[in-house]
Formats: sequence, C-alpha cells, structure tokens
Amino acid sequence: MDFQVVVLAGGTSKELVPLVSKEVPKPLLPVANRPVLSYVLEQLELSNLKDLIVVVEGEDAALRVGGWISGAYVDRLHVEVAAVPEDVGTAGALRAIAHHLTANDILVVSGDLVSDVPPGAVAAAHRRHDAVVTTMLCSTPISGPAESGSAGAKDKIKKPKRFNIIGLDPTKQFLLYIASGAEVEKDLHIPKSILRAVGQVNT
Repeated sequence: MDFQVVVLAGGTSKELVPLVSKEVPKPLLPVANRPVLSYVLEQLELSNLKDLIVVVEGEDAALRVGGWISGAYVDRLHVEVAAVPEDVGTAGALRAIAHHLTANDILVVSGDLVSDVPPGAVAAAHRRHDAVVTTMLCSTPISGPAESGSAGAKDKIKKPKRFNIIGLDPTKQFLLYIASGAEVEKDLHIPKSILRAVGQVNT
C-alpha cells in the first residue's frame, strides 16, 4: 500500500513500575507471555505493512527493543528503531523523526495497542475515501456505576487520568473537533464555524 508506519512504542512508564524497568522497557512488557509490542507488529505484518519506524524513548530502551526485533522479526519486517528523548510526547516524537518520513501516507500506531482491527483495513479506508486524515477511535466511560466484586454493590467508574473529547458529525464519518480532557473543566467550547457547517456535533 506504500504506507510508511510509525509505531510509537514509548520506553519507560512510572505508572507501570516495577513491571517496567531499564531491563524491561514498556514495549517489551509481557502480555499473555509475549511482549506487548509483538501484537502490533503481528497485525502490521498480516496487513502487509512492513516498512516501519519504531520510536522508543531513551537510547538504552531503543537498544533493547531493537535487539529483540532483530531476533524475532528477521527477514519478516523492515524495521528502523529510532530513539527519542523521554517525555517528548506524541507530537515531539513525530517531530524528532520527521526526517525519516519519506512516504506520502503515514500510519501512526500506538505500540501498546492490542486490537482485532487490522491496520490494513484502516489504511484501505483512508485510501478509499481519499481522506486528509483517518483515525481509529474507541469510547471510554468516564463516569457512572460499575459492578464491583460484592454482589449487588456498585462503585463509580474511576475517571481516567488521560482522555480526549472527540466531536463527530451526525453520520460519525467526519472528525470535527478534538480536545484533551485535561483542558476541559466544566464547559466544552466548540467553534461556531463548526456548528454552522454541520448543525450538530456528537461527542
């Protein structure tokens, strides 16, 4: 498909200590007895998306991840492992590797994504609709009751620390608005130009 794939694999994670360490960076964290990164790489390989840049935070973590990929995916994928500084964020990581991006179409994938949606299907939809950008989203409950371990007892679902608020058109085909949940305290401000254009925004 001539897509160039960027896998944002991360490196360390304070939230996952002690499971994640210098010896076991986040991309190599075992999930069901295999590195979490392997799930994404397997899906990309099945979708015939084999030109990859795996972005890892920190030189040491990049060396460990690169060594594992070389052994597990030799002659199966064309992978370049790029090290970026820690805590640069998504935009910073992409900016740091911009000089490596040579294709017209770029597919950005999270390195800890475990999904049954083939990346090739997302890429095909992007091409089919001749889209400027295509995103794969899932909903996350941020409030409300949830069943607890006790029979009949209910607890409130904890609000996630990090989430985005997404605005779609009524057909749910067009992404109109995106905001970080951390930036929205009580009121959600949507530009009038968007409302005039589509009449309604679904969040």
